[in-house]
Order: sequence, then structure tokens, then C-alpha cells
Amino acid sequence: MESADRAPASAELAARAARAYEAGRLRWALQIGWVVLALVAISSVGVGLSTVSAATGALLLVAATAMRWRGGSWSAAVRTGLLAGLIPYALLLVLKCGGGAFCSLGGCMSHCVRFCGFGGLAAGALLAARARRHETHVFPFLAGATLIAALTGLISCFVGGLTGMAWMLLAELAATLPAFALELRRR
Repeated sequence: MESADRAPASAELAARAARAYEAGRLRWALQIGWVVLALVAISSVGVGLSTVSAATGALLLVAATAMRWRGGSWSAAVRTGLLAGLIPYALLLVLKCGGGAFCSLGGCMSHCVRFCGFGGLAAGALLAARARRHETHVFPFLAGATLIAALTGLISCFVGGLTGMAWMLLAELAATLPAFALELRRR
């Protein structure tokens, strides 16, 4: 009789422990929110407040939190994706904050588009190089890092308009495509 009473208590204790563990993982994953909030705030100050920037920041927060909560290669992808995404993000901030020099040459929007494209290409190259370091689970790492880098760059690349955003995304994908192909070939 005594062991029958312990079984439900043990199952309940295990369920509580599992809930506490998952809640702790979620709290840890949500800590990335400070980084995302800082990126959106800096972009708002540097290039102006935009609903596109805020919406992209919200998507970045959801994606980064979910990946960190998932753990493994997905969690590692967040740090690498943020680092790579800072390249186009920072290039556009430099262009807009130092815009007097670039925009006085004329064609300010064309400079934004070029900076977005070059930033996306550099970000993709960094992602491809980092993916080579992973022995296993390269595809989830590369897919997650590419998504996070794209969202991070788009927070400030919206200044280049739809063309600038498209060039950033295309350049990033073009640079990571060989790494994706290599991983698919390994399988």
C-alpha cells in the first residue's frame, strides 16, 4: 500500500521538476531580448524610428528565443547569426550616421543598397566559415544562423528600401549557398 502512494507523488514531483527545468530554459533563452532591444533602439536613434525595424526586431526576438530554448546547434546559431548580422547592420548605421559624406555625393539610396549587399555578402561568408567548424548538425546551425543574421541586418537595412533588403538577403544566401551544398553532399 505504501508503494502505491509513492508512485503518484513521484510522478507529480517529476512533472514539477520538468516544468521548472523548462521554465528555467525559457528564462535563459529570453535573456537575448536585451541584445535585440539594444539593436532596435540603436537603429531607431541612428536611422530613425520605423515600424519595419520594430517588426523585424520582434521577429528576431521570437526566433532567437525559440532557438536558444531549443538548444544544441540551434542555440549556437544565435550567437553566430547575431555576429554576422551585425556586419550589414553596422554598415548601414555608419552610412546613415556619417551620411553627410556619402549622401552629399548624390545617390544616397544607391549607396544604401550597395552597403546592404556588401554587408549581406560579408555576413554570409562569415556564416559559411563558421559552419565549417561544426562536425555534426551543420544544416540546422547554418539555417538558424542565416535566419538570425538576416533579421539582424534587416533591422537597419530597411533604409535601403525593398531593393536594399533584397540585395542583403540575396548576397547573404549566395555566400552561404556553397556551405549548404557541401552539407547536402555529405549526407
